[in-house]
Amino acid sequence: MYPAGGQNPNYYGDQYGTPQMTSKSPPPLQHPVPQHPIPNFNSATPPPPSQHQQPHQQQYIPQQYQPQPQFQQQPNQQQQQQPYANPYGQGNLYSQFGFNDPAAQMGMQFAGNAVAQGTAYMERNFNRWVNMPALRHYFSVSNSYVVNKLRLLLFPWRHSPWTRSIKRTETGQMDGFRSPREDINSPDLYIPVMAVVTYVLLCGLAAGRQGSFHPEKMYVAGSTAAAVIFAEIVFTRLGCYFLSIPFEASMLDLIAYYGYKYVGIIVMAAIKLLTKNYWLSWVVFIYVGLSTGFFLLRSMRYVILPDTSPGPSTLNPQRKRRMWFLVMIAAMQMVYMFFLERSL
Repeated sequence: MYPAGGQNPNYYGDQYGTPQMTSKSPPPLQHPVPQHPIPNFNSATPPPPSQHQQPHQQQYIPQQYQPQPQFQQQPNQQQQQQPYANPYGQGNLYSQFGFNDPAAQMGMQFAGNAVAQGTAYMERNFNRWVNMPALRHYFSVSNSYVVNKLRLLLFPWRHSPWTRSIKRTETGQMDGFRSPREDINSPDLYIPVMAVVTYVLLCGLAAGRQGSFHPEKMYVAGSTAAAVIFAEIVFTRLGCYFLSIPFEASMLDLIAYYGYKYVGIIVMAAIKLLTKNYWLSWVVFIYVGLSTGFFLLRSMRYVILPDTSPGPSTLNPQRKRRMWFLVMIAAMQMVYMFFLERSL
């Protein structure tokens, strides 16, 4: 029997000692004894882990959390691979076009170097025969210049003055003529080149409307236009040589002046293709022929008659022969225009 309270006094033993065992009592409960210090949750910093605790913690890490260190190492791997990247991006360019083979990449680099060397060689040899700064001078045009120049070519009757503007240095010395953008009287090559190309296309259009188009006809039209300009230049140079005229103009000036006639030819071709009126075509031909001749008569005066100062020398027979030579050049424009217009 137990005393009052229903508890066995021998079960728990004394307060701080070990329990007293009897034959009828159950086995004592063994409470787990903590093997590590209990962390202080009130402090902000956690205590350092012990050495014998780390292997146990690594064993029980779930599998899904193991990739986390790999993501932390990716920036380091990118930093290590960054010095080996191609700074010019050629590897990415070759890979985009399928040239992943090192031999193909080497071949592409060799081809690029060969093209660069060939371009440099062509520029050196081209600059030997053609003065590129002077050629750029003749193509220095603007939209307003082109419109005003076309108006001058078709209506040259009331234009004044015809003298070209001179470009001077800071010391007051002559440094050539002003560019076409700055002077409407300055010859350019933009309008003649565009006029010749348009003339060749109109020849192809006229042949197509007649049902006899062939690419060879456009080639013949272009070569004929170039041959006419070349013949005029040869005629001018020979006339200056036999008349003892000091030829101070540039060859590009003559090409520009003799190429302006194709603007009038384009106007005649447009009237002929649109209206098919015989009399109207002849009226337009006479008008544009006279306007082109008058334009050359006034523009090329500084080429054929360089000494324009008044005096006794202006009435000598030599100057009269030069004036007749200039009139002949202006009159021959109608002959060339008639010949070129008949091929349309």
